[in-house]
Amino acid sequence: MRLVGYTLRLLELERASVGALCAALGVAPPPDWPPPLFDAGALAWFIAQLRADPAVAPWLGNYVVADIASVETLVGSAGFKGPPDADGNVEIGYSIVDAFQRRGFGRQAVGLLLDRARNTMGVRCVRAETTRDAVASRGLLAACGFRYAGERPDADDGELALYALDLAAGR
Repeated sequence: MRLVGYTLRLLELERASVGALCAALGVAPPPDWPPPLFDAGALAWFIAQLRADPAVAPWLGNYVVADIASVETLVGSAGFKGPPDADGNVEIGYSIVDAFQRRGFGRQAVGLLLDRARNTMGVRCVRAETTRDAVASRGLLAACGFRYAGERPDADDGELALYALDLAAGR
């Protein structure tokens, strides 16, 4: 599995069609797109972030590409929601298309993001949030070493479960 960082060109191709995006990536398209929670609003947000400051690209999203029956295939998205803050906190997000969920791709993607965070000077804590009823996502975070850190209300998604992984404790 590999992560391919978002660029303005790739995001604009995605906006046009998933077929155009997959052609540019040289991968097979998924049976459905976009993955859950990666809607037009999220796509527009990433485009705006890259237009405002191209230097933040390493701290934004990635396309998740995995081997499906010996064919490299677009299976989801995963990345950071911006660079680390002044305290060394960074937040991740991930989403795998329904057809490819529960195959370990989300866990592998989170593992790659954690490796990147661990190898970046100054990152002390990785955070994530998911809906309270997303049992599989909550299990994935726990399996990756995150600890439950409470809840917060969200106008669109209801109560969100918050998770954190203290990297500073392991250094």
